[in-house]
Amino acid sequence: MATEVEEVYYCEICGNKVEVLENRAGDLVCCGEEMVLVD
Repeated sequence: MATEVEEVYYCEICGNKVEVLENRAGDLVCCGEEMVLVD
């Protein structure tokens, strides 16, 4: 998966949120699980 600038991802386990600052390839992981893209 590739991330795009300004996308926001959410951890369904701990509630952590991450905003993407640079386009990169790979998955965002938190608490051992992939983070979910917030629409």
